[in-house]
Parts: sequence; structure tokens; C-alpha cells
Amino acid sequence: MWRAAPDPDDGDLSQRALAGEEAAFTQLAARHKVWLFRFIRRYVGNDDDALDLLQDSLVATWLALHQYDTSRPFHAWLRQIALNKCRDWTRRNLLRGIVRYVSGDLDLFAAEARRSNPEVMLNDSQSLRRLDQAIAALPPHLREPLILTVFEGLSNRETAAQLNASEKAVETRLHRARKRLAKVIVKSDLSLVIEGSPP
Repeated sequence: MWRAAPDPDDGDLSQRALAGEEAAFTQLAARHKVWLFRFIRRYVGNDDDALDLLQDSLVATWLALHQYDTSRPFHAWLRQIALNKCRDWTRRNLLRGIVRYVSGDLDLFAAEARRSNPEVMLNDSQSLRRLDQAIAALPPHLREPLILTVFEGLSNRETAAQLNASEKAVETRLHRARKRLAKVIVKSDLSLVIEGSPP
């Protein structure tokens, strides 16, 4: 009986890509882009920026592929690259906001502040969008462990390793993140989403 050959693992594909086989990297990117997009979208809160950051992350992955240690899970390495891109995006947006404020563009600054206001989020008709915005409004040190554990399914230990923090710090940040989200969505049906998520 004929059997199809098993799909190559990530390490094999990365080595083939390094050897110049472009189709191997295409296959690697296709294998991971759906969950990676979801991860980034949770961080930034919208599709457009998430798509841009997905592309940036994949380009950075291609350029740094020679640094990948095949003894480590590829998805963890790829997630770290995306996380760094998301952090850069947050810093750039913060800097833009400060520059606009200092330069006197107060109307634009106020409009951006309103977009991240929890009361505005609660008036949105789409639960998923409200949740994404509520998470994106969290400060990075609370947002990152929440996304990694609740939405990416990492354990507290794996999250601590990913963020270069202690497990206790992860637990504390998760508690604070959930508390902040609870305030935003206390009267919303989104509370069911958070309460039903894995710890």
C-alpha cells in the first residue's frame, strides 16, 4: 500500500531554506502564518497593522534564519521575532503620539485617546473587536503574558521563558491584566469570553 511521505519538520524546512530552496521557506511561512497573524492581531488590535507586522516578522525571520537553533521549537523562535516587532510598533506609536501632542496637534491626539477609551469599546457591536481593542489597550507588560497564556496556550513557565521573566512575575501580571480587562468588560458579554479562557 502506498503512503505519502510525512511532511518535513520545521527544522528540516529551515535548513533547506538556508541552502537556497525558496519553496521551503514559503512552506514554513504558510505553516505558521495563521496563528502568527492571530497572535499579532491580539497585540495590536486591528487587521491592517497586524498584516503589516506579519509581513515584517516573516521578512525578519528570513533574514535571521541562519541564527535559528533547530534544537528549539521554531514556533517559539518565530513568536519572539513577532513579539519584538510588536514592541517596536508600540514604541513607534507612543512616540508619534508624544510628538503630535508636543507639536500642538491636540485634536488628533484626543481622537487617538478616544479610540483606546474603554467606554468607546463597549459601544462597539462586535464582541471580538471589543476584546481585541481592550487587550491592545493594556500596557505591554500586562498584554504580553495575557496573549501568550490565554490565547497562545503557553504555560506560565513557557511564558516566563519567552518574556525573560520569573513565573511569579507572569502570575502577577496575568492577575493584573485580568483585573483591568474585567473593569472594561464587566457589563459586557465579553466577560464570558475571559472567564471561559484557560488560566
